[in-house]
Amino acid sequence: MLDAFINTANGFLWGMPMLVVIGLGGIALTLYLGFPQFRHFGDAWKRILDKGDPTKTGGVSPFASFCTTMAMRVGTGNVAGVAVAVYSGGPGAVFWMFLIGITNSCVCFVETTQGSMYKTKIDGEYRGGPYYVAERGLGWKAYGIFIAIISFLGIGLFMPSAATNTVCAAFSVATGVPQIVFAAVMAVIMFVTCLGGIKRISDAASAIVPFMVAVYFVCFVIIFVMNIGETGRVFADIFRCAFSADALLSGGIGIAIQQGVKRGTFSSASGMGESTPTAAAAENPHPVRVGLANMAGVWVDTNIVCTISALMILYTDCYNTAFGYVGSGHPNMAAQTSGSAAMIQYAATNVLGGFAEVFIAFMLFLFSFTCLISYYYEAETAATYLFQKPEQAGIRKGCTWFLRIGMPILIFYYGIVGAAMAWNLADLALGSITFFNMLVVVLLAKPVKGMLKDYEAQKKAGIDPYYDPDRVSFKGVDVELWKDINSNYIAANK
Repeated sequence: MLDAFINTANGFLWGMPMLVVIGLGGIALTLYLGFPQFRHFGDAWKRILDKGDPTKTGGVSPFASFCTTMAMRVGTGNVAGVAVAVYSGGPGAVFWMFLIGITNSCVCFVETTQGSMYKTKIDGEYRGGPYYVAERGLGWKAYGIFIAIISFLGIGLFMPSAATNTVCAAFSVATGVPQIVFAAVMAVIMFVTCLGGIKRISDAASAIVPFMVAVYFVCFVIIFVMNIGETGRVFADIFRCAFSADALLSGGIGIAIQQGVKRGTFSSASGMGESTPTAAAAENPHPVRVGLANMAGVWVDTNIVCTISALMILYTDCYNTAFGYVGSGHPNMAAQTSGSAAMIQYAATNVLGGFAEVFIAFMLFLFSFTCLISYYYEAETAATYLFQKPEQAGIRKGCTWFLRIGMPILIFYYGIVGAAMAWNLADLALGSITFFNMLVVVLLAKPVKGMLKDYEAQKKAGIDPYYDPDRVSFKGVDVELWKDINSNYIAANK
């Protein structure tokens, strides 16, 4: 009965409603802001390395914040999620996934800029998120509470399901050891990491994320070079299936679009508000700088990492489809009756040898573990919003410990449940939160446009952009907080 309810809910959320909310929403924001993902493409990459003001406390460095948001983005969806997209929607889903990555980068720019604009300081740390944005920017406190509740439940309790299950299954495939062993190991590591709060989480992400993306890219390059002769066939399949049905490869343009949008959005979490808490945690002088860095992150996540995952399995013919196609790239493909990380493992094994299955499982662990620690911080931030009054400090602390203990227990459970249930729970959480958060993102696009104009004017004048609320301000922005953050900039430019 529960399975039927979840499937029905996902069928609705990820059908036409999500195509309208994310697809048309992303296009509308792109047009309204004048294509920032292209106009500021080069600048966005520079903002990743912003140093922030070392004399200020309360946040983490912009680079650490970027790595923490990337820890959430570059995860299970980039590997197993892509395999699911190709299995369920055919090679054509890759085209639509790439396209939605372009518009989702603008969505991410808007929501992370908003998260930085409307942040506050609680218990000595910067806090922000879609709930703060709804309350402060729109004056919708009740709606903010609602988003915080579904974020706490969805991100803290349900989103970890797919990441955990995929890693445990991948290690089991590679080693033959039961999934329950790896589930226990992940639970223990998660508990230890979360004890350190955002500082330890950001330190872990800063150390792991650049390494794992670089190594994964090298793996793709090797596969590409050794199968370069398949390039024509691969791209012909992608474009043919993106716009028409193929008896074995795809179920038509509708299914290809749905799967591309679904997995591209799952991977980047754009529109979900999932990246705004870590974006708000950055010690950064201008909200737009944070938004641009996160916009670049979506390019990395969806348009680079997801694409190379898809190309790895397509180039080696290590993929099946729900429509009857069985790839010939590995002898175990006939036994694969659904999309899974095993496709990536088989693709790597085809080129790199027997150790590749363990190697991909290890990469999946890094991808998924960084996702999990990011989920923890985002759920903690939602709980902090719900109990943000000074006299509620004890309740905040209790919620923190509930997550520190409860999430590892759930991670252990998700490591041994069925893969279908794990992915369905994660899809339901993502779809529900995105559906409600995008309303806030779109309605508060005007202040973001104002912030972008302020940023661009300073760049044109040769000024290193910083936000001075006496120069331009918006309803709900914590003026005193931003004056304190940029006190050195403001004093130097008087």
